[in-house]
Amino acid sequence: MSETVSKPDSKIGLGLVIGQLTYGGAEGQLYELARGLPHPWKPIVYCLSDAREPYGSKLEAAGVTVRCIPGLIPLDPFRVLRLARAMRRDGVVLAHAFLFIASAYTYLATRLLPRTRFIASARNCKPEPSRIRRELMRRAFAGADAVIANSAEMSRFASLYYDSPSDRSHVVYNGVDTARFGVHRGSGGGLEIGTIGRIESQKNLDGFLEAAAAVLAVRPQARFRIVGTGSERERLESKVKAVGLQASVQFLGTTDDVPGFLADIDQFWLTSDWEGTPNVVLEAMAAGVPVVATRVGGTPEVVSDSHSGLLVERGDMGGVAQASLRLAADAEYRQRMGIAARAAASERFSLDAMVGATTEVYDTILGRGGG
Repeated sequence: MSETVSKPDSKIGLGLVIGQLTYGGAEGQLYELARGLPHPWKPIVYCLSDAREPYGSKLEAAGVTVRCIPGLIPLDPFRVLRLARAMRRDGVVLAHAFLFIASAYTYLATRLLPRTRFIASARNCKPEPSRIRRELMRRAFAGADAVIANSAEMSRFASLYYDSPSDRSHVVYNGVDTARFGVHRGSGGGLEIGTIGRIESQKNLDGFLEAAAAVLAVRPQARFRIVGTGSERERLESKVKAVGLQASVQFLGTTDDVPGFLADIDQFWLTSDWEGTPNVVLEAMAAGVPVVATRVGGTPEVVSDSHSGLLVERGDMGGVAQASLRLAADAEYRQRMGIAARAAASERFSLDAMVGATTEVYDTILGRGGG
């Protein structure tokens, strides 16, 4: 195959590769990056499935081309060829992969495109479940021109589990559009606690319900709102009914109005067993909502304990409840924490900071100076 190489003053073909474009942290970051890239970058998004909503339509509305390349079987070798051909036709000179499936396929596809440079991503502190997937990740990291991790902990994890090369690793924190978030209103005197995310085992929503029950024992009027969908939702809804919490816990499904949801709650909880750098925590901080979160992944790099949020150890749901009750009892403390959280989101985790740091990595790889 021959590749199209960008001329000095022309647009630079950039392939952003991801497994799906459904609701999710990595998907949201890809969307913000693609629409925020300055000239001369020309992003084209390659989605390795037909699961392209909502971000596929949002990307196209922003003028970004989206190509879906679904597989017929797991680890489909013909999808490697289709991805390579698509990137060659589009003149992609730099391919940036997000998450496991994208890193694996992009690594293999760029082996067929020797002039196309490759960036792998380390975004989730969870070992891949199968031997072949782990080996593919090792090869992808070893063959990458750079590895972008969304936290220092994620970079360490990738080095430990996948031998990711430290001399090619770059930490680029997720970014949040703080302009989307207005004044935090809260519930106006009650105790409304919310969370947002895929309803999967990673998020430990069993633990969320355990902590909710402990808070309700002290604050029986408290209410808990869970935004998201996933394979665990039906089981968890049945559990809520079985333990008699249906009047206090509500599953809301997905929402396009995250700022509105956050503006009306008093606390945001994240009870995850593992994370990379959770976008929802950054969004809660940008909204000025006090955060109670488990100390996993890159969360401690985002939340300054007792200043911009409260951190507890993984699995310590009693600690989550105690932290929540501490916040509920002290309005002045909540207000200070919300102000500090919003300031941190604006100063350290803006979209401009994320896009700028990412393009510095791109410039370094392509030898464009300024990196």
